[in-house]
Formats: sequence, C-alpha cells, structure tokens
Amino acid sequence: MSEPAAPSAPDGADRPDLATEVDVERLVRDFYREAAVDDVLGPVFEAAEVDWAAHIPRVTRFWSWQLLGGRRYDGRPLRSHERVNEMVPFTEAHYERWLELFCATLHDGWAGPVADTAERRARRMARSMRRVLAGEADPDPTWPEEGAGPDGPEAPAGSEDGPVDVAPGRSGGLEMRVALGPARRPGASEGGQGAR
Repeated sequence: MSEPAAPSAPDGADRPDLATEVDVERLVRDFYREAAVDDVLGPVFEAAEVDWAAHIPRVTRFWSWQLLGGRRYDGRPLRSHERVNEMVPFTEAHYERWLELFCATLHDGWAGPVADTAERRARRMARSMRRVLAGEADPDPTWPEEGAGPDGPEAPAGSEDGPVDVAPGRSGGLEMRVALGPARRPGASEGGQGAR
C-alpha cells in the first residue's frame, strides 16, 4: 500500500523572496541571459551593441534601488532607451515580450512581497516607457523619484556568494551567454544547475 501524498506547499513557498543585491543581480543576469537571445528582444540588444560588463551592474543598481532602497542608481532609465528606440523602434510586441520574460524569470526564482513589487514596478515601467518613447507625457511617473525609499532595507556590503564577474565585450548570441556567466538559482549548489 502506498503512503498518502504529502500536502503540496503553497504557491511560492519553495522560492525565497528577493532580499539582497546578490538576489537582484541573479534576477537581472537570468533575465538578460534569456532576453539577449530571444527572437523578439535579441535583435534590439544586438543593434544596441550592449556593453554587458557595464549594463548588468547598472541595471542591478537600478532594480536594487527600486526594490531594496538606498540610493544606488543615478540615471534616467526611461530616457536612456531613446537611442536604441531610434535604431530599432519598440513595438507592442517588444513591451509584451519584455514583461513576459521578466515576470517568468522573476517567478521562476523568487516569491514574496518584494518579488510582487518587482512585477508591479516592471509593469509600470513598461507603461511609462511606451508613453515617454512615443513622445507623450507620462501621467504615471515612476523614475527616479520612486524607489524603495531611504527607510528601505540595505543590501549587505558583501556576501560569500557575491557577484559573478562579467567579461568585457559587446556582442550578441552565444558570446553573451559566456559573458553573462552560468545561471545560478537561489539555493542551488555550485555544480547543481546550468543555464536554462
């Protein structure tokens, strides 16, 4: 006779929340690892000749500021996309795919109040970027005034599972997979998980 099945864990119970800058960096890396070679988004990154060694830390600072607090990012995230939008005009398909990949990456690795905030902010950013890049006023300004705030938790200064080094270079396709480093999921052992 077989034993009864164990009750399943509530949705997200097996995934940690985003709690440190290291978590945010993993989210950013995992997202760009997929987006850089995506059929819809990949050509945008290729045209932009993204310097991944600079881009990953910059985007990590932005999302860390938005989700964890503390002034980590100084820039204009919506306006910074104007140049690439002139080269490869963003379409509704770009915004939808960006959100789809971002949310899938987020929910694949994390769950909790901070992860929920990340999804809400990503959706708001996509709406705002559509408006700004279309030359419309943004009635829902999000950046840079909004962050987790000065009272938000600060990420630890260091961690034994610190950032993965990024090799300098500009490229697309397979070289990006190397430049972005191996995929590491929260709680995964060093040799346990490879790229998706």
